[in-house]
Amino acid sequence: MVTRLKKEVWELDRCSGCGACVAACNKLVLYWGDAQHPLLEERIKHLGLSETKLDTCTFCPKLCEAACPRLKEWTVLQPRLQLSARGIGASPSSDPSGVICNLLVAARSAGLIDGVVIMDVDPWSLQPAARVAVTVAEIADALGMQGLWTPVLDGLNDAVHKLKLRHIAVVGAPCAAEAVRNIRETDEDEGRLSFYREAIRLSIATFCTGVYMPNLVSDYFERGLGISPETVRRLVRSEADETLTATLYDGSAHTIPLAAIEGYTRKGCAVCGDFVGESADIGVGLVGAKEGYVTLITRSAIGDIAVRNAVNLGLLETVEEVDLAALEQATVEKERRDRAQAFDDLQLLMLDALSDPQKRAEVRTQLARLYKVPPSAQIKEEKSDVICSGC
Repeated sequence: MVTRLKKEVWELDRCSGCGACVAACNKLVLYWGDAQHPLLEERIKHLGLSETKLDTCTFCPKLCEAACPRLKEWTVLQPRLQLSARGIGASPSSDPSGVICNLLVAARSAGLIDGVVIMDVDPWSLQPAARVAVTVAEIADALGMQGLWTPVLDGLNDAVHKLKLRHIAVVGAPCAAEAVRNIRETDEDEGRLSFYREAIRLSIATFCTGVYMPNLVSDYFERGLGISPETVRRLVRSEADETLTATLYDGSAHTIPLAAIEGYTRKGCAVCGDFVGESADIGVGLVGAKEGYVTLITRSAIGDIAVRNAVNLGLLETVEEVDLAALEQATVEKERRDRAQAFDDLQLLMLDALSDPQKRAEVRTQLARLYKVPPSAQIKEEKSDVICSGC
């Protein structure tokens, strides 16, 4: 059994959904179902009429746990460049997706990378999936819908083992950047992690206050607003004014306050304090940017090189004008909002538990999650000279 993943991440609803553990699994027994975290496949060996349950994890190096970003305490990578940027040239753009597209196109054109593992969405169903883009055209086509949960690192196996890419960029939420940083810093010399570590060259994170489960589309848009998924051309989330805008193919747009869809946020987002991609080579978002630009933060030499390359190729324009106070405030607000929401949910659950004893165990689990204490932790009882008769 993947003990630490189960007790310290899954049972505490701390899973970010980045997909690193599924990609790293040596036995290929972790998979995604309908849960908030991966599931462990049970394998049975048949010999004649007998059936034996196979132990797939005990004698495994547990690369899944080595790759998981939630099993490590993170220190912030200090910013090197903090700029306002916008895409220019053939692909002018002043939104985060467009700027990221220009960065990647420039890197691919210059040979800095040979492919990108990126979030993508089926344009007809709005169901998210990880995708590997190799050509400039594929990179430009894949970028767009952000905000819906995608286990983006699921695409690592296709990129490294199937397509044999050796200079990969990974684009995702800050938690995906943490997983990439974890893989880069691991001492694991064998198995999948070493292949990933050698192949990943660049990580880009979008500013994030939480990602939404895919049922946001079917439940809120289709049933609540009467908007069919196949009519939606693009979803754009703005952290600056806290809205989500759905642009339809007919040219109309529907803007929704993020507060209205908080219930669709992944549970693991409530314990994440990284808003600006503090482990990524490059963080991109709207907060703090000059009007008509996006904020761009580099935290490594490769991040600096990627930005300078895009500027030199005429695909990016940058100015040294960023509202650092706005960035700091947004980070504080994210932590406060997520934790407040978690405690509100806990209070409602505690009220339900007064009349439903079966929910008391769930209350203990939620308390453990908020205070990062495994629910299986034993509380030592103090010895007392007073003996209760139980009368």
